[in-house]
Amino acid sequence: MKALAQDTAATADTGLALARQDSSPSVPVSLFRFEDEEANESLPETDTVPVSEEIPLGPGLFRGHLLQPVHPTAQPFSQPVSDWFTLTLLALVGVFTWFRLFYYKIFKQLFGAFFNITTTNQIVRDESVLLQRASLILSIVSYLLMGLFLYQVSVYRQWEMGLLQNGLLRFTLLSVLIAIAYSGKMILLRFLSAVFDMEKAVAQYIFNIFLMVMMIGILLLPVNILLAYAPPLIREWTIYLATGVIGLLFLYRLVRAVGIWTGIPGFSLFYLFLYLCTFEIAPLLIIWKLTFGAA
Repeated sequence: MKALAQDTAATADTGLALARQDSSPSVPVSLFRFEDEEANESLPETDTVPVSEEIPLGPGLFRGHLLQPVHPTAQPFSQPVSDWFTLTLLALVGVFTWFRLFYYKIFKQLFGAFFNITTTNQIVRDESVLLQRASLILSIVSYLLMGLFLYQVSVYRQWEMGLLQNGLLRFTLLSVLIAIAYSGKMILLRFLSAVFDMEKAVAQYIFNIFLMVMMIGILLLPVNILLAYAPPLIREWTIYLATGVIGLLFLYRLVRAVGIWTGIPGFSLFYLFLYLCTFEIAPLLIIWKLTFGAA
């Protein structure tokens, strides 16, 4: 009986141990369980490889070629040179090249007249119709090149021109103003020559004005190209050099104008000085003030 009681007690202890083992919360690793995918999305994954914060440089051939951010935010695209400007400049270069090829003799004669007073007097005496037509073409091209130059200076110096913020409209207005200024000046001189009977001297003076306009147009042809497509530092020096050369051309024309007027019998030095200050020097000073004073 005693042995039977010991066996019964041992059996009870074994069952109790098995019951405790079954009630344990630990789950075997090999046990298959269904899991909620949505719930697991918020949990960090333990089997992912940590990403390094440093950008791999890769092989030596590709080092230093990574694009680096310049601005923290998106920057609007601004076209420095408008399409109308490029087309206008190409058209003016084409017209000037055409004139240079088909009117070579006239162009050479006009270019020589700028440095030779005798050639100037001979051209004025001949009064060639073909030469007058060529002079008109060169004058229009020069007015447009002057307008392009002033337009680029106004944009570079940030002139405040009110409603004239559109590039093409501003360029057109500047070109028209230049053409009106020179045309009005020549018409006024023609009228005064008829009143005071000085047609020969006035014709020489007007032709000298045209020669200066032509030379300014030739100068501004490469200047406009540099101002449009050169780096900012070169643009700054180009404006100064172009303005300085234009000033020398004005001075040269004034010297020739004094030589023309002093050849008139009974001329007044006081009236000549008054005219030069009013119609020659004052506009030059105004242009200089607008170009460098508005910076």
